[in-house]
Formats: sequence, structure tokens, C-alpha cells
Amino acid sequence: MLRCIAVVLLFVEAAAGINAGEPVYVPHGAGELGMAFASSSFPGHWNCFQNQALLARKLTTSAAVAIETRYMLSSLSSKALSITVAGNTAPLGIILTHYGNGDYYRIFSGAGSAVKITDGLALGIQVDYITERSVGDYRDQSHITFEAGAIMDIASDVTVGLHILNPLNSLNSIPSAVNAGIAWRQSDDLCIAAELSKVTAEPLSFHAGINWKIMNKLVLRSGYMSSPSSFAVGSGFRSGRVQVDAGFLINSVTGITSSVSFIWTIGGKEG
Repeated sequence: MLRCIAVVLLFVEAAAGINAGEPVYVPHGAGELGMAFASSSFPGHWNCFQNQALLARKLTTSAAVAIETRYMLSSLSSKALSITVAGNTAPLGIILTHYGNGDYYRIFSGAGSAVKITDGLALGIQVDYITERSVGDYRDQSHITFEAGAIMDIASDVTVGLHILNPLNSLNSIPSAVNAGIAWRQSDDLCIAAELSKVTAEPLSFHAGINWKIMNKLVLRSGYMSSPSSFAVGSGFRSGRVQVDAGFLINSVTGITSSVSFIWTIGGKEG
């Protein structure tokens, strides 16, 4: 296990020189925000778009919407729609997000899938189309790129995950990002996750979170991220096929980032 963790750390360090700036994909999901986005190896609807390999373990078809507001500023809000379609051979994930306001906004769309290599190993890939709209002398831009991920069980209750976004940085000049994480499931009700994240020209960031399910309906979450230094709290409630989540990321300088998301499960059950 220690050897696998060392490999994960070396992978992040090697990819740390890719480049810099804000990531082109703003992660969504109030449940994920409540865990400070320690989500590259932790199963969940929105996590499938932060590591596409997780689609291979998605046993449900579900649709979701999410709204996030950074630092309580409407001009820094983002909205997302997504759907995951379960499948034994080719599960599918589709996402559409909007970030910004009337003066500047970014529309991000992506479609991806995953394949199970063995019972403990899966790989995923997603093709993305990004449109940036500006005003004044700034030119509108469009980009096509891709992202890929992998997950591997290193023990019956421990999973590691790797994910890279936009490895074409030298060709399209938009930031790249790489994440490497590990998740430990003490039981179906309790999971602890941690990961390292590196965006081009941004400092290496450490994320950690805990997800605790109570009475199979209520979920409590907490987390921490190092860059920018922020604490996260959140909760979720499931009733029938509907799950509602709320999360808050608290930074002493910039303030509060809040998120709410809704997930509708169409069939099956989560693994």
C-alpha cells in the first residue's frame, strides 16, 4: 500500500510542471464541495466528471443539477447539468456547465465513458468542448481537449485514483490539471478521502474529506483544502430516488463558497 501511495505522489510531482492558471473545468456537486473536492477516488455522480474512470463503477442511471456561488458573488456563479447512463460495457457521462456573467462566461461541455480492465482496475476518458465569451477588446475563444482517469483497488477497502485534464496544454495554452487521490471505505456508511491537486502555475494543493452516512438517509460531510486554505462542511438527504446536497467552503480571506445540488436516480443502486 505504501508503494502505491508513493507512486501516486511521484505522478503528481512529475506532472506539476505542466502549466498554470484557473482550471478550465470548475468542479460541481455540493456533496463533493462538502468534502473539499477530495473526489478523484471516491464514488459518486459528480465525481464521475472529476475522474471518468469512476463511471465504470456507476451502477445507476441518474441526472443532476448543481449551482455554486464563489465568495457569495453572483458574477462568480456556476451552473451545471449532467447525466450518467449505467452500462456493463460502455457507461456514459454527459455534462454541460456555465460559469461567469454577462460580461464574461465560459461554457464547458463534455462526454465520456469508461472501461473496466479487471475487477479492480478501470480507465476512463472524456472529450471536452470549451467556449469563452468576453467583451471589449478580448477575443472569444473555443477549445477542444480531453481528459482521462484511472482507478485501482489496492485493497478491499482502499481505492486510488489518477486524473489529468487537458494534457494538450502546449498546443492550446489553456491550463492543465492533475489529481491523484486515495479513498478508504471503513464501511458503506463511512469513507475518508485525500488527494493532491496541481493546476498549471498554481501551488500544489492538498484536499481531504470525510463522508458519514446516518440511517441511510442523512449524510454529514467535512473537509479541508490547502490552496486556498479553506474548511468545508456539508450535508445531504436522500428520499426515494431524490438526493439533495448542500455544501460550504469557508476561507477567512475570500469568504464563503456555497453550493446546492440535486440528483435523481432513475434505476439501480449505487455500488
